[in-house]
Amino acid sequence: MEFIICLAEALLADGRNLKENNLMNVMGEKILHDLKFLEKVLNMTCDTLLLVNKDNICVDAIMKTNNPVLNSDIDPIGKNLLSILPQPTSALIEQEFNFCRQTGETSNLNYDLPTEEQMYYFKFVIHKFDEEHLICQYRDITQRSNMKYRLKSALTAQLEVGKVAMIGHWTYDLQQQEFTHNGYSNLRKKNLEEPEKIALQDLLTHVHPDDRKKMEAFLHNNAIEYSTFEYRIKQPNTPITYVRATKYAKRFENNIHIIDGFSQNVSDFIKNRNELEMVLAVVDNAPYSIFACHKNGKMAFANKACRQQNGLKEEEVIADLKVFECLREFTTEEAWDLSVQKIISASGYYQYRCDTVYPELDIIGSECSSLMIKNGNGEDIIWTIKRDISDQLRYEEQLLRSKEAAEESERLKSAFISNMNHEIRTPLSAIMGFGSIIADTPDPELRKEYGELLNANSSQLLRLITDVLEMSQMDAGKVRLKNSDVSLKGILNELSMSFLSNEEQPAIIFDIPEKELMARLDRGRVIQVLVNLINNSLKFTPPEGAIHVGYRLSNNQVEFYVKDNGIGIAKENQEMIFNRFYKINSMDKGTGLGLAICKGIVEQMNGQLGVESELGQGATFSIRLPLSEQN
Repeated sequence: MEFIICLAEALLADGRNLKENNLMNVMGEKILHDLKFLEKVLNMTCDTLLLVNKDNICVDAIMKTNNPVLNSDIDPIGKNLLSILPQPTSALIEQEFNFCRQTGETSNLNYDLPTEEQMYYFKFVIHKFDEEHLICQYRDITQRSNMKYRLKSALTAQLEVGKVAMIGHWTYDLQQQEFTHNGYSNLRKKNLEEPEKIALQDLLTHVHPDDRKKMEAFLHNNAIEYSTFEYRIKQPNTPITYVRATKYAKRFENNIHIIDGFSQNVSDFIKNRNELEMVLAVVDNAPYSIFACHKNGKMAFANKACRQQNGLKEEEVIADLKVFECLREFTTEEAWDLSVQKIISASGYYQYRCDTVYPELDIIGSECSSLMIKNGNGEDIIWTIKRDISDQLRYEEQLLRSKEAAEESERLKSAFISNMNHEIRTPLSAIMGFGSIIADTPDPELRKEYGELLNANSSQLLRLITDVLEMSQMDAGKVRLKNSDVSLKGILNELSMSFLSNEEQPAIIFDIPEKELMARLDRGRVIQVLVNLINNSLKFTPPEGAIHVGYRLSNNQVEFYVKDNGIGIAKENQEMIFNRFYKINSMDKGTGLGLAICKGIVEQMNGQLGVESELGQGATFSIRLPLSEQN
């Protein structure tokens, strides 16, 4: 240390002849020349200093460094400095020692200092102090070297990325209207080895005609310093190149305005974007309802069909809506959560039928497919596609009705054959039997009795054929109504004349009101229905019973009724008795067509035929017809 201080004294002695205008402190004294401050100045300003003799032995030192090889805890004095430093660093420094001793010149080089912890870097400045000694200045440059290495690595990476991403840097001289390109060139379709200049007008000859004026405006718009512009390069025999240019700085250099910017070839991006826009347009205009939402129900997308079905305007922003707030399919949050659980349980793909009705669009059902797909952020998005299957459902319903009709037709056919086999065979057998013996019967009384039996069976057979023909005409739609103004009181009077009292039959009582009432009806059909109902009651009412026939007014309707106190009808049979060929007791006489014919006639008259009954307490048949009064 004393040696180095002596060195400082010698240097100060040489500087005593400096002019009086040298650096002064606030007191006007030459602080830097004062020996009492010399050590403090050295400790504050100098690097590690090492003084070595001709044998490379360190004879004095000021230690300012801190690394595993040289630090304040190590005393290098008396040691060979080269033995302290690791190989091959010491070998390189030994060469410089010899060089400085021989030439007297200063060596100023950088060296590596490898340790177990890390690699250190230092600058070693070697001066020839005198014929016996060298003074060495050690300066740690590890941080600077690491930063330089990182910057170099980052620059190398940036250049490589620029090559792959087809990014080129450019500057534009506003005065000369000239570009200087570095990196990737969209004109050359390659990375430039050296900067390349091109005039704006020459560049514009390669730019698509529709983009030329826009490019000039982009470059010469002084109001906007940072902006982006996309243009197209059109060259013979090559596809159009799409370029995105960005200007990010404007500076003044040598009295010239310079714009800095970079360009990137985005042809692949534009192609993918165009394809994506095309796919999105297809999805948006698809004939299916398509929507997407997050698992919490927040909407992400809805195409036109979905918006139309749910009354959402095309310009309406749905990002803040929940699926159970805007779509009819999900009425509550719980309904949506249940749907999400079903999708998860189905491993992300779930198919189901949606019976939500959209009357304004004539939709009665949809077939749905929901699938869970992760977006770019790794979040699960649920996409649902709904296909209108209303026509399919209607067709299936029609097929079902046709099937039921065919089955009913087959049942009716079987019932018809079964009934006709009995109902036709019985009267025909009687007619044939009595017809063959009536001619051989001389007794007039027997002949009369046989003749009455022939007439009764013939009438029965005629009624049977009439019922079948009547039902056939109704099925073919050939029954025509002949409406006219008729007296309801007159209809009952006529019926009372047709059903005379008979001790062997229940009493038929006609409740004929005093007031005359006119209505526009098919008189013959009304009488036909009432006669059938009266005959039906006669079959199931005992001789001591009674049958009431009449009418009453109700809600602008006329209601004819046939009420008996016969055996009645069980509740489970009351709807079925109006079916064709249906008989509660298969052994009863008749075809089972009477009530079916009555119901068909009443319905053609826009009326209703019904029955009220309790088993064992009789039955009341009512015919309700719309009334059109005539004064």
